[in-house]
Amino acid sequence: MNDDIKNFLNHYIKLPNRLISTFEKLVTYTELEPNEVFTKVGEHPSNFFIVKTGIMRSYLLNNSGTETTRAFFTSGDITGANSAMMQEIPSEVNYQALTKVTGYKGNFRELIKLTLKHHEFSLFYIKTLESAYVKAEDILLKISSLTATERYLVLKKRIPNIDDLITQKYIASYLNISPVQLSRIKKKLIVDKLS
Repeated sequence: MNDDIKNFLNHYIKLPNRLISTFEKLVTYTELEPNEVFTKVGEHPSNFFIVKTGIMRSYLLNNSGTETTRAFFTSGDITGANSAMMQEIPSEVNYQALTKVTGYKGNFRELIKLTLKHHEFSLFYIKTLESAYVKAEDILLKISSLTATERYLVLKKRIPNIDDLITQKYIASYLNISPVQLSRIKKKLIVDKLS
């Protein structure tokens, strides 16, 4: 039995070994290279992704070519164009590996079939949706109530070494500021720490 999969599932719901084995058959170990796109806008996605190591992001691209990072996904997160898969429509969001990413890719429709066959997978699915909802609500709350500096500190608390892992432009995009503004924030934090 794969401990990665067992630990991931147990985060949401305790399943008997036979159902963990069933889920293991649904997913395939996958590696994504830095900057590799998992899902592009306009594609009809079919797979979700469970991150084992590395950092992925979801991002939007506006008409002028500016990218806005919506979320970062790290170890233990499940990601993919879930809304598009649920509605069976093209993705409106891009999903990309920012570092080398390892994890498990699984077919969304096959997961849905498992939810219809096994009540426990229905509960697992509900738990993942609840988790995604809470995370999305938390992001919206932070965007609307925290300053860019406060949002940066929250991000650093969640991913302490993020500055060493990805370029500043992605962090700035997530914070909805320019890389220059992010540099100023980081410099001010250093000065304040030394004071």
